[in-house]
Amino acid sequence: MHGQSLNPAEKGDFTSAFGQLGSDVVALQEIDSIFDRSGNINQPAEISDAMGAIDWGFAPTVHGTPGFSWKAPSKENRRVHTSKDAPLAGHYGIAIATKIPVHHWLRLELGKAWIGLPLLIANEKGKVAPFYVKDEPRVAIAAVLENGWTVINLHLSFVPFVNLFQLFKVTRWAKKLERDYSTKVALVGDFNLPWGIPTKVTRWRRATVALTYPSWKPAISFDYILLRKGKELKSVEVTAPEMTISDHRPISIDI
Repeated sequence: MHGQSLNPAEKGDFTSAFGQLGSDVVALQEIDSIFDRSGNINQPAEISDAMGAIDWGFAPTVHGTPGFSWKAPSKENRRVHTSKDAPLAGHYGIAIATKIPVHHWLRLELGKAWIGLPLLIANEKGKVAPFYVKDEPRVAIAAVLENGWTVINLHLSFVPFVNLFQLFKVTRWAKKLERDYSTKVALVGDFNLPWGIPTKVTRWRRATVALTYPSWKPAISFDYILLRKGKELKSVEVTAPEMTISDHRPISIDI
C-alpha cells in the first residue's frame, strides 16, 4: 500500500477493493489518516468498514508526508490508535484491520536510518523514476487475537543492514509475545528485503512466494508472510486479486 491509487480516476474505488479479498485479517502499510492527498478520509476505518471488520489499529509513524515534509508523532500519539479513538489528522503509518476480536494491541519502535537512498518511486502513470528519499521512523504493530494467533505487521527501512537489524528486533519481540500470551505468531508486511532474505537470516518459514513489486509487472518480492519453523500448522498461499491502489500487490494465506 501507499495510500493512493495508481490511477487517479479510480480514487473512489480505494476502499471497495478490500471487499474482494475476503480476508479475516488485513495488514496495511503506508496508510493515511485524514490527508488531503488521499481524500481526507480515515483510511484504517474506511478499509475496516469495507471488509466487514470489527476492529482496527493504526500506528502513526510520521506527522506529515513521508519523503517530503514530516516530523515524528508527538509522544502521546506514539501508540496504537483504534476504532475507539478519534482519528488523527495528517498522520501516516501502518495498520491492521480484523474480523477476529483483539485482546491486546501492541507497538514496537524500530527507529530509522540516519541516511536516505535514491529509490525508484512510482508516479501516477504507473512508471518509476529515481528520487532521493530520507528514511522515516519505523514501527511494528501487533494484534493479539482471540483465536490464539498474533499478527505482527511491519514496514522495515529500505536502507540495507538497518532493515536487518529491525527484523531481528521484531523476531525477538515475537518470541516474547509467544511466551507472554501463549500465542502463535505471523509476521506480515513490507520487509524491503528481496530474494527471500528474511527466511535466510531467521528461523522463520516463508508462507508466500508470489512476486509483488511493481504491481503492474511484478518482478521481485519485498513482501512476506512468515511463520515460525517447527510449529505444526499448515498454510496455503491464496492468489490475491490484482489491485490498482498500490505499487505492491497483496499477498494472502489460509491457515
